[in-house]
Amino acid sequence: MRTVSFLTAAAAISLTALACASTAAAQTYYRLQLKINGQYLDADHCTTTLALNPGSTYADGACQLWSFTPAGGGYYKIQLKANGQYLDATYCASPVSLNPGSTFAGGACEMWKLVSAGGGYYRLQLKYNGQYLDAAYCSSPISLNPGSTYAGGACQLWKLVPASVPFD
Repeated sequence: MRTVSFLTAAAAISLTALACASTAAAQTYYRLQLKINGQYLDADHCTTTLALNPGSTYADGACQLWSFTPAGGGYYKIQLKANGQYLDATYCASPVSLNPGSTFAGGACEMWKLVSAGGGYYRLQLKYNGQYLDAAYCSSPISLNPGSTYAGGACQLWKLVPASVPFD
């Protein structure tokens, strides 16, 4: 009887490990492409500084690859592939940079909602104050804005481009 219990436990552990490995392998990454100029949200050389870049190959492009992890209530934590840090509005204000995991305001400075803007574009809305991820005047720096009308609002419109799609 002990042998059967041991084998059952070993099989359960193996299946759990396999399921975890499969989940990790299935991680989907995207580039966030700004509508106005087609540039991508980029962690400059995989640091905490965010900017726009037409298509980086630094670190095999991992400084521009983002995954979306559900955080509840329709919000996501957006994580950079290169270093595992999250898109973060510093103390829920500008500037927007990267953080390994903020607990300020219950983590709401790192929770973003995808708000459809039509045509495959989205505004990324911060949970804490409802402001949007904004490329100031459609350039760097990357900040928060309650609703820019500059260039018809296109400095806040982002497309999720699967990592498998070439950027050239």
